[in-house]
Amino acid sequence: MPRSVCAFAFVVLLPYWTAFHAVGGNAQDTSFKIPGDSVFVDPRLFSMIGDSNITFRESSFSTFFNPTSTAPPFFQIFDSAFLTILGPNPSIREVASNSTFAFAHEAPVYVSDTNEVFFASNDGGPLGMSDLNHSNVIGKISLTDVDTALAANDSVINVPVMFLDLPKTIQMTNGGTGPYKSSLLLVTFGRGSLPPSIALVNPKAPNNVTVLLDNFFGRQFNSLNDIKVHPSGKLFFTDSE
Repeated sequence: MPRSVCAFAFVVLLPYWTAFHAVGGNAQDTSFKIPGDSVFVDPRLFSMIGDSNITFRESSFSTFFNPTSTAPPFFQIFDSAFLTILGPNPSIREVASNSTFAFAHEAPVYVSDTNEVFFASNDGGPLGMSDLNHSNVIGKISLTDVDTALAANDSVINVPVMFLDLPKTIQMTNGGTGPYKSSLLLVTFGRGSLPPSIALVNPKAPNNVTVLLDNFFGRQFNSLNDIKVHPSGKLFFTDSE
């Protein structure tokens, strides 16, 4: 059987300030230009399947949404506004990988002050190296290192991944955003007797932690899953059953 590999991909984006006027993409009409290695999918065509002959997907892990049958890797565009981020010549490059450890699973946060991307390893699973007795970890890569490696090599690169030494108040990180007040804003599953929590983590050494919330009026959360910051400054988060 093929061996699973945890890989961190670097998306190269270039500024794109030109208005979009041409047509491209799927069979439906669009009013903007589609860059290379990209497809446009109009969500309105899939908002209601009903009793048609189309088969519903049974799993998002084994059956991916790829109505254009495009060979990966590619960018799937659902809204033209994404083009202002994607730019005219986007590309995907693998910059860090590990065949024995799922070190980059979710909760990615880019910190411009240090030019680093932070992320959480898989909380469980065959390559997660975490369970009831072991938490997952927060890692980071330097995009300065990535730029240097890309400039020196047109093929495979594998920049170093560094891991943060965090206290036990950070257990099984599952979601993250930021920077928020110059910190990583993380939500955790908790582990054993250690409760799920919302916490701030300083992206700079010594990576001090401030727990903002770990209960709802005395009731422990089930399993905090994700978090976002509203433009008003309020925090919205999900708690899975």
